[in-house]
Amino acid sequence: MCRLLGMVANQPVDLEFSLERFKDFARDNPDGWGIGWYENGVPRIYKQGISALADKSTLSRISREVRSKIIIVHVREGTGAVSAQRNSHPFSYQSWLFAHNGSVDRNHLFSLLSEEYKRAVNGETDSEIYFYWILQNIFKYGNIIFAIDNALKQIIPKPHTGLNFLLSDGRRLYAFRYSKKSESYYSLYKLERKSEDAAPIELCSSKTSVVLRNKSKKTEKAVLICSEKLTRENWQEIGVGHLLMIGPDLAMKEVSI
Repeated sequence: MCRLLGMVANQPVDLEFSLERFKDFARDNPDGWGIGWYENGVPRIYKQGISALADKSTLSRISREVRSKIIIVHVREGTGAVSAQRNSHPFSYQSWLFAHNGSVDRNHLFSLLSEEYKRAVNGETDSEIYFYWILQNIFKYGNIIFAIDNALKQIIPKPHTGLNFLLSDGRRLYAFRYSKKSESYYSLYKLERKSEDAAPIELCSSKTSVVLRNKSKKTEKAVLICSEKLTRENWQEIGVGHLLMIGPDLAMKEVSI
């Protein structure tokens, strides 16, 4: 299955430390990878339709060079659409970034899209349609909790697996977790890394046997979201059916949808 990683910070940071561990997931998700971030409020994306491990030098360079208050990373295991850059996550539209873990009924959701969003579709994935369906509801209703709840009412009764996603408008990060079956398979965790916790942390990867070291500064605070626990820190599981909203001040609100 796909894996998600997101970060919101109080100042521009890189993901070099977290990405080193996140690379391990690329072994089981070889169908593409991508990273999305913001520069002056404008979303930027770098993604490829190949395994992140086949492009390790670029992944390492991007993880060192990208600095942003919000970052979203994804490694893909395809569910039908070909491995190609256009089908890799994250996806972007206007100020929004989106990445998804799971599958939905693509044809059903596509039939619900307005012509504006149908024309915006660039690839063949169900995830991209899921993104535009959520945006269509957000732009229609304004209230993001109501909009996502309304969008899901058209998805949950139809065939699907996981509905986990990361979504950002450039100021906030939204993380959602849902699956009727295989709840442990479609996991999602949050970690609040405070400035007083920014002392160097060492982690020995069981897969690479490499000791990794966190380089956080004392002034940095961040909230991380990941499909797995990346470190031995105090990761907390996001509830099934819960939407987590993280603001620019890193305040978190978790609601049941």
